[in-house]
Formats: sequence, C-alpha cells, structure tokens
Amino acid sequence: MRRSLWLLMVGLVVIATTATGSVAAESTKILLGSWSGKATGPQGGPPTGNIVVTFAQGTSGLSGSIVVKAPGGGQYSGQVSKISLKNRVLSATATFKLGENPLEVLVSGPLKGKTIQGTFVVSAKGQTLGEGTFSIAKDPASPK
Repeated sequence: MRRSLWLLMVGLVVIATTATGSVAAESTKILLGSWSGKATGPQGGPPTGNIVVTFAQGTSGLSGSIVVKAPGGGQYSGQVSKISLKNRVLSATATFKLGENPLEVLVSGPLKGKTIQGTFVVSAKGQTLGEGTFSIAKDPASPK
C-alpha cells in the first residue's frame, strides 16, 4: 500500500513537471508576431507615442524590435532583449539609441488574452529618468 502511494506521488510529480515544462516552452510562442498600441513616457518623453513591437524567434531565444511614432511626427526604433514570460507576465528591456547615451527601458506587464498593459522604467547611464505606461494588442495577422 505504501509503495503504491509512493509510486502514485512520483507519477504525479513527473506529470506536473512535464506539464509545467511544456507550458513554459509554449508560453513565449504566444508573443511571436506584431503587437500595436500606445506608450506614455515620463513627462511625455521617449518612448511616448504609437508603438509597434515585433517579437521573433532567434537562435538564442526570443528577440524583438520596437518602432515609436511620436506625437510630433518623429519616428525612432529600438531593440528588445531579455524577453521572458513567467506566470503570464512579460518582462523585457528595450534599448533606444537616441543620441550619445542610449535609453534603456525596463518593461513589465501581464498578458491577458491578446493584450498586454503595463509599466516601464526609463534610464540612461544608470540613472532613472522616470516611469511610464503602455498598452499593446496582438495584431490580427500575427502568428498564434
């Protein structure tokens, strides 16, 4: 009886571990494709405007890019790295080279269906410049 109970418990642990592993492996696939929305940076500074974020599977994991169309008509882009999705919360770093000192934007927000709404912290040369918010939705033509 004890041996049966022990084997049952080991089996449940193996099943739970396998299920967790498959969910983690599939979770980043949800991000693949193009997402559009808006961002509001600190005091209206970068990255404020309409944004398009594109996630792609690279050889060393997920990578991405971001294009910002500022309210004044200017457009600039950056790279997205250190992308993770844990417990359905996106974390990433966007880097914008807008002059001598690149802006680093640490992003975090929960994935709810096909939308992500969250916050970000903008810094340059290791100093925090402020916080902002963003909201993006997966574009209909993007992979599922």
